[in-house]
Amino acid sequence: MRLAKPLISLALFQLASGAAVTCSNPPIRKEWRELSHQEKKEYIDAVHCLVTVDSISGLDGAVNRFDDFQAVHSDQTPSIHWVGHFALWHRYFVASYEKALRDECGYAGAQPYWNWSLDASTDIESTAIFESDIFNACHGFGGNGAYVEITDPADNPFNLTGRTGGGCVEAGPFTADKFQLHHAGGGCLKRDFIPWIMNTFAQQSLVDHVQSQPDYTSFARALENIPAFTEPNIHGSGHFGVGGILGTIGNQYESPGGTTPPDPLFYLHHGNLDRILWEWQQQDVETRLHQVGGPIEPMNYSGVNVTLDLTVNIGALAGDASLEQLLNTRGDVLCYTYNTA
Repeated sequence: MRLAKPLISLALFQLASGAAVTCSNPPIRKEWRELSHQEKKEYIDAVHCLVTVDSISGLDGAVNRFDDFQAVHSDQTPSIHWVGHFALWHRYFVASYEKALRDECGYAGAQPYWNWSLDASTDIESTAIFESDIFNACHGFGGNGAYVEITDPADNPFNLTGRTGGGCVEAGPFTADKFQLHHAGGGCLKRDFIPWIMNTFAQQSLVDHVQSQPDYTSFARALENIPAFTEPNIHGSGHFGVGGILGTIGNQYESPGGTTPPDPLFYLHHGNLDRILWEWQQQDVETRLHQVGGPIEPMNYSGVNVTLDLTVNIGALAGDASLEQLLNTRGDVLCYTYNTA
């Protein structure tokens, strides 16, 4: 495991932001395996709780609060990927999910993350990454789905190979008898592990490449890379390594970037992407609390760039926020930090 990077002081955050920081006693986000068994149970119990709370989004197919998040993400998918605000939109989205767990379901902890790079193997066909604590049936999110044969090439438009599942998750707290989805067809939670994608896309060298970028625009571009499987990108690791072709979190029919969040693992995957952004900001916090860039329109790198005052709207999940507000995880909108030990 890599050495921890020092936490930035509250005073330096105040200096960098130019205003008093209103966040006090922030929840400290930890990697899943750093939690005790009891803390893991409390988190999973809170996720189950969200399923029992009535929807507030007003979006089609949303029955409960867990559905609300999928519905909002799905509704905005065309405008929140391969854009300059991708990382900050998802930062706000995951933080709002974390807040729902805490405020509506009594969860006392912080949103955990899954550092998949700790599990990735240089043997791209290795399945060891799927034996991580995150997939434990008793203290994690359960494992793969039952294998489902694909007979129609149209069901695999990107011609992905090496898939190992595709059916309903067979063990753990999110099996069909315990957890059902409603938005966009609903049904059981499915997974379709593809080892070579998980191992290739989750390599620490790719994380290092993203975190070596000199400015926000290049960081944002490296984070998502291109919408293709010919070039690995860390965003695609948890989506297509876990979701594969038929799995819930992959949703390759929309795009090869992975776009749908109904698998509860989505929030730990994107929590890790946010941790990577947070660590990158710590390298030059005075600059990087006030710097954004990248296209407003997906993939339009020669077009108009996002600016600090661009507003993020996530519907009924939370109020509007500017990108500048979302750059600071201990400011007037967000309140959390990371333990990267």
